[in-house]
Amino acid sequence: MPEYNILEEAGWPQTKKRSNMERAASPQIKAKAEELDFDFYDGNREYGYGGYYYDGRWKKIADVIKKRYNLTKDSKVLIDRCHKGFLVFDLKKLIPGITVYGLSPSKYTINHAVEGYGKWAVINKEEEGDAEYIEKKAREEIIPFLIFGYSNDMPFKDRFFDCVISIENACVYPEPECRRVIREIARVSKDNGKYCYVQNDSWRNEEQKRALMRWTFLCKTFLEIKEWEKLYEEEGYNGEWGYTIIE
Repeated sequence: MPEYNILEEAGWPQTKKRSNMERAASPQIKAKAEELDFDFYDGNREYGYGGYYYDGRWKKIADVIKKRYNLTKDSKVLIDRCHKGFLVFDLKKLIPGITVYGLSPSKYTINHAVEGYGKWAVINKEEEGDAEYIEKKAREEIIPFLIFGYSNDMPFKDRFFDCVISIENACVYPEPECRRVIREIARVSKDNGKYCYVQNDSWRNEEQKRALMRWTFLCKTFLEIKEWEKLYEEEGYNGEWGYTIIE
């Protein structure tokens, strides 16, 4: 399948702009980030996101995925490494009745699912009422579909999903396990991933490679684009792919 970028299609830039200033990426900080707990998501920026809350941006991604893969209420979708479940939530709201699961290696993200949605919904007039109650209700609706687990050993049956979306995930595993993630995506989806999408960190030139090495906390499989495409072919992945590139 040809290269494609879901995020770019939704209006997100294909490359992530970063300050030229080096950030401290000591082994201690990386180890803390890899816990995928409060520090990485909602703590100080030096550990990761510096605050990861619902802001509506995944609604556009959900719309692109729906149209790209012809999703209906009868479809079954997996969001691999779903973080706080924003995309799971938005897909379920966009397509009432659809089955969408999220897989996360972080119990923190599941416990803090759709965090920030209540306040956002009231401010943007998506819903009326008390923000805290709105968020509590949304969390109760989505948590049963958020599964704690690892992408190199997915707790799902063969060919269970019509579509799997995996963004910036396989690359956070060392290459042998990264390959297992790709095989798992092919295994749990129909037609060896024909209607699936994976996106991983990569580069097109040496400057972008240096930027990735400087900024990433989690990436463990470092491959340039042609190497990724060879890996997908070797592991029998039949779907679409894109890349996250840092400048």
